[in-house]
Amino acid sequence: MNNQNNELEKAIVVGINTGNDELFNYQFNETCNLCEALDIEVIDTLIQNLPHFNTSTYLGKGKLEELKNLVDVVNPNLVIFYDDLSPVQLKNITDYLSCEVLDRTMLILEIFKIRARTKEASLQVEIANLNYSLPRLIGLHNNLSRTGGGGGGASGARRGSGETKLELDRRHIERKIQKAKTELEDIVKSRQTSRKSRDASGIKTVAFVGYTNAGKSSTINTLLRMYRTPDIDKQVFVKNMLFATLETSTRAIKLPNNKEFLITDTVGFVSKLPHYLVESFKSTLEEIKEASLIIHVIDSTSPYMELQIETTNTVLKELGVKDIPILYAYNKVDLLPNKMFVNNKLNPSIMLSSITLEGYDVLCKSIEDTLFPDFVTCTLLLPFERGDIYNTLCNKAHVLNTEYLPEGINVVVSLSNHLYNLYKNYEKYNFRDISFNKLKNEFLDVIACHLRFADKYFF
Repeated sequence: MNNQNNELEKAIVVGINTGNDELFNYQFNETCNLCEALDIEVIDTLIQNLPHFNTSTYLGKGKLEELKNLVDVVNPNLVIFYDDLSPVQLKNITDYLSCEVLDRTMLILEIFKIRARTKEASLQVEIANLNYSLPRLIGLHNNLSRTGGGGGGASGARRGSGETKLELDRRHIERKIQKAKTELEDIVKSRQTSRKSRDASGIKTVAFVGYTNAGKSSTINTLLRMYRTPDIDKQVFVKNMLFATLETSTRAIKLPNNKEFLITDTVGFVSKLPHYLVESFKSTLEEIKEASLIIHVIDSTSPYMELQIETTNTVLKELGVKDIPILYAYNKVDLLPNKMFVNNKLNPSIMLSSITLEGYDVLCKSIEDTLFPDFVTCTLLLPFERGDIYNTLCNKAHVLNTEYLPEGINVVVSLSNHLYNLYKNYEKYNFRDISFNKLKNEFLDVIACHLRFADKYFF
């Protein structure tokens, strides 16, 4: 794609409907929306009903001729195909149309290439692009001669025909892939070190996942506005378009009771997400696998909601996500004429609206209950000279009561296991519910035993 004059490019979108009308209409319209996300104007479409693709030209012979005539009439910059084209199909169609041709994967890769803002995202997109282009070198250099071998001996005999241009290009691409992977590994190692440090501190993470444009970033920004100063540079980028967010963004949330956790915004998923992208972005998406809770944000206004849920769940399975609790958040419910018709059969689930704030109290309570089930309520007696511990508890835990006694600061506090293990030597009384109930039951058993003994021998 080249748009040197910064004019809006024009395209014809072409697709084959193999029989599933609902799925085809959804994904075909989505392909047109992908064009819009790349500032490409769809000026016409061409659809053929076939049970299967033509292996050499994708379209049937007559439909391909019709496409050529349409290209001659409307003169588009691009012809974009709804499906992925094989290397042979891509070459044959390009030669026949004498026009730039893209398939769905190439379109998505182009969006990712333009939207990548960080070094990591750029490397991931580069690797995906190179892996995709590697098999498509076949057939493009059939007529190119071989690079001749060097001369040898007094007679000037040559050592063989050498490498073809295709082989040279393949080796060049493979070297670039390896170089990009090495750079990416260095970035991944750095992030893994940060993650280990975060895990050691006991800070937990909530990962927001979902179909692209489902409202993940808006949901995160709403939480930021609710629980921290909404600095503009802290907000996650939001725009009503496919793949508005590519980078994984992480923000800290601190609840009024001083419980802290991180929220992570991830790249949105899309149907027929290219395998190369899933593989390349696995290092970024590993944040999902390390999360303590996954919030699956769903666009409740989409007529294809079920398909979008299925797509997201499929990608999560590809990433190897398992044994992590998932909360399903049906978003944008303020736009629904009747919320009763939302098929929220997934559990646990909640209704959300960033406009009316509906459901956010339930969302926060669900996050808190999931992330902090192991919080300990205890009483600590701190020496006066350890005021630093008291300050830490005020900032990192939920101080329920403070009393200044002659022997020190008596603090009733609800705190994480991590903090409890640090300061348990100062524990005076332990009011943890489980232990207290256990002691209470044991005490009642002892009393009952004594009563039975007294009844037997004294009455």
